[in-house]
Amino acid sequence: MEQVLQWVSPMRRLVEVRREQFAILMFLLVSAMFLFADATIPPVALRDEARNAINAIEMYLGGFSLVTTFEFQPDLWNTKPPLMIWMMSASMSLFGPSEWALRLPSALAAMGMLACTLVFVRRITGSLATAVTAAAVLLLSPGFFGEHGARTGDFDALLTFFVTAGLQLMFFAVHRARPGRRRMFAIGGLIAAGALTKSVAAFIPVAGVLLYLVAVGRLKRALSQSHVYAVAGVVAVVPLLIFYALREVAAPGYVAAVVYNDVVGRLTENLITATGPFYYVTELSLGWCFAGPFLLGAPLAFRNCSGRARLLFLYAASIACTSLLVYSAASNRALQYALPMYPWLSIVAALTLRYLAQFLAERWRHGDKALVSVVGAAFILVSGQLTYRAAYWRYEGFPKRQFYPQSSYGNLFAELSARGVTSLTVIDPGQDHHGTVGYAPLLRWNRLIWQEKGMTIDHNLKQRGNERGPVASCEPLVFDRWSGPALEKIGSCAVLWRR
Repeated sequence: MEQVLQWVSPMRRLVEVRREQFAILMFLLVSAMFLFADATIPPVALRDEARNAINAIEMYLGGFSLVTTFEFQPDLWNTKPPLMIWMMSASMSLFGPSEWALRLPSALAAMGMLACTLVFVRRITGSLATAVTAAAVLLLSPGFFGEHGARTGDFDALLTFFVTAGLQLMFFAVHRARPGRRRMFAIGGLIAAGALTKSVAAFIPVAGVLLYLVAVGRLKRALSQSHVYAVAGVVAVVPLLIFYALREVAAPGYVAAVVYNDVVGRLTENLITATGPFYYVTELSLGWCFAGPFLLGAPLAFRNCSGRARLLFLYAASIACTSLLVYSAASNRALQYALPMYPWLSIVAALTLRYLAQFLAERWRHGDKALVSVVGAAFILVSGQLTYRAAYWRYEGFPKRQFYPQSSYGNLFAELSARGVTSLTVIDPGQDHHGTVGYAPLLRWNRLIWQEKGMTIDHNLKQRGNERGPVASCEPLVFDRWSGPALEKIGSCAVLWRR
């Protein structure tokens, strides 16, 4: 009998592990479908994603370089380090230039964030339900999957993945009497990757670790091991400094542009829109982060947390609060800047919901069924509203916001190519972009793709009368003035055929 029990117990544990692994894989599969399964691939967004797309496709066409370009000239407007552009260019080399290849690095980073957060919380709390809740709260945050997030080719998802993974490793390091050097190299390498993605933004969440060490009384011990932590600091900072030096030599003027674009301008000048000091608090609480409303119960949940869950709660809150203070203190504010906070806010929300579930279960056992019913109904109502909001933005809100007249050029060129057209002229006035007249990055993105496929596509801001081949435009302000039998509407664009 004892031999049978000795055999059954390990088998039972193995079955439980397999069940957890299956549950995690299923969650990630459903998450991937929610994030990326679309009937049609959304067009490149006009704002920052389009600029990144041009940087990436020009590097794909011109070869690996330290210098990102726009119109094959050094780009001093988008001055972020080139790690993401390198990854996009590599993706295009493997799969060909397309929206899908452009967004692959962000998609992998988003899935990595979900997986890391789930495993991290499961390891610390021992609760798969809490871990899945944290990952689900992150997944359903419109700020996570929307513009500048998981579904677009922007810097923020990749930055957040690297920094979040590094800080998750740091949690285990600060609770060791002697953190290993290899762990410190790994932490420094991940933060360095974040810095090579979006410059100094990678170091803002790291500052929250100092607040945590002070809060739990471990700062003195960490300082006694400063030579070990210095390894992570050096590994995190030196690659960025080396890149800056090499990039300046390759194309002078870059460092000055970086200082303004990424440091001075962000902190002292409002480069986007006028927003108040409580901008992030307001936006996050309105549902851009699914965790927002549940954070109201965080203080009560923290008071009732204990053990490793309490440490995790405080660690996540320290990183989120420090980041929030820094972001709010800067004059330049945008919703996507807050994305590195989302994994940590999701963890705090999951621990808060865990406490709420335990509280309701206890009150139910004590006979307070009316209280449990009221609180449970309120919870279902709030959760349902947030889930509806997430579904709206995923399937309707963001797709509407991503459409611009320039978005249709890819479909237009595909249709003309199928008809055997090899040369044409596009008339599009573009936009006024920081003093640049005729800025049309979506048109340029599609021109470069189709020129690689053998089409010759000229771009004029105005119609001159001597254009080569058919004349086309997806800008209503242009083709609304066209008429006659030679005019043909193709989708949301128009073509004037030449006899």
